[in-house]
Order: sequence, then C-alpha cells, then structure tokens
Amino acid sequence: MNKQAAVQANDRTRAFLIAENETLRTALRLLCANGRHVVFVVNGGRLVASLSDGDVRRFLLAGGDLDADIGKAAHFKPKFLFSTERERADAFLAENRISAVPIVDEGMNVLDVVFMYDIVDVGAVAIREIGHGDLGMVIEFFDQMAGDTRAMFNRGDVNRIRVIEHVNRKGEDGQVHFAATVKSEDGAEKMVGYVFLWDVDKTIPWLGIAVREDWKGHHLGRRLLQHIDDWAKPRGYGGIMLTSVPANIRAHSLYARMGFEYFGVYPDSEFLFIKRYAR
Repeated sequence: MNKQAAVQANDRTRAFLIAENETLRTALRLLCANGRHVVFVVNGGRLVASLSDGDVRRFLLAGGDLDADIGKAAHFKPKFLFSTERERADAFLAENRISAVPIVDEGMNVLDVVFMYDIVDVGAVAIREIGHGDLGMVIEFFDQMAGDTRAMFNRGDVNRIRVIEHVNRKGEDGQVHFAATVKSEDGAEKMVGYVFLWDVDKTIPWLGIAVREDWKGHHLGRRLLQHIDDWAKPRGYGGIMLTSVPANIRAHSLYARMGFEYFGVYPDSEFLFIKRYAR
C-alpha cells in the first residue's frame, strides 16, 4: 500500500485489502479472519480486483491450487463507489445484489469498505416455522441463490422441492422447516435464512441450512443453528448431523465453532459432521 493510502485507509479497511502478488492461501486466511466473505485486491493501495470465498471455492473445484496467485481466481472488474457517492452505498448494494462495496478516491485508492451488514438490522430477524402461506417467500429465497450456493445447498433443486412438498403435506412427513425473516416498512416479510431437519423420527436427524446471499456475514448461520439446538435438545434428540461439500470451507469453520465434529467422508463424497448432545 502506498503512503497516501496507508494514511487514508483505517485499520478496519486494511483488514479487507490484500496485495495482488499474494497467494490464494494467504487470501483464504484473510477471508477467514475478517469474517465478511470478501477481500479487495490492491496494487500500491489502488483497487485492482475483488475476491470472494465463492471465487476461491470455484477455483478449487475446477482443480486450482491454493498456492496459485490471487489473479487466477480474482474478479478484475470490481464494483466500487467514489467517495463523493458514498451516501448511495445502501441502494448500490441492493441494486447490484452484493454484500460489500469499496469506497475509493479519484486515484482509485481504497478508503473504506461499506457492507450490507452495516446497513441491515440483524436484531430485527425473527425465526419461525414455515407454513402454507409462505410458499411465495420461500420460492423467492431459492430464486435469489447464487450459482455456488445452489451447487452446494440446492443441487438438482432438491431442497426447494423438499420444502414445497413439506408445506403441501401440512408437515406430516417427519420434517420441520424454519424461516428467518425480516419485515419491510410496509409489513411485508422477506426470507433471509432457512434451516430444517428431516428424519425427525430418528435419534439424530439430518440438518440443512442456507443464508440469503446479501445477508451472509451477519452471523445469521450461527443463530439458525442455535435455533435448531433450542428446538431439538428439549425433545430428547441425541444430536444432529449434516453433510457439506469439501469446498465449503467457511461453513466448516462455523460448524466446528457450533460444536459439530468431523466424521469423515460420506458415500456421496461430502464431509459428514455430527453434533452430539450431552445426556
């Protein structure tokens, strides 16, 4: 970073900047440390590219190496706002369906990063069971998923079909489905997170979880997992389990923090995690 940018960019902002000559391994460490799913690649403090954890996952799934240069996976046409446009950052994030935007000066030096997390009211989220009147909201939630999320959570549209069939069966299928929702000023609900269990007639049911694209990084996944714990523990379950694709590195870190243990590779080649409840 050049002297001018070092003076202008605060410590918080520097946590999201990485030099373009670094490796993807270093970038991944920074992504894990900053907890916001994105870093911005700079050359002498000037914005060059963006790199998300999704970019890293796609590169690795295509056979890439973590010790490759950042440029192998980065996006070299990043969206940004000039400092004179900062007041419209919230609208810009919503219009472009992105979770973060760098603020730059006329020389393209990164001065700050504005996140959707800084704008939305996480405390306004309510978690409740999904009912028949929620199908429109549920379908919209699945429609907004990015390609990598669909590949990891809704491959073959299996989970969208699962929740629709669950609602149509009026919940009589050994499953329980919950939506995390927020309300707009006109009272309309929007689904920002989703968690469900199936095989609830077994001692250890299966778990599925997803967070809306522009709400990732809000610690909403932690809240959803805690909600399932609060539902399952009093009902005498021995624990909960899930599988996750190997490239879903950030989710694996969350599962470990929430008490899940890695139990090896499941027959479908995904990683198996189990959280056991003490009795």
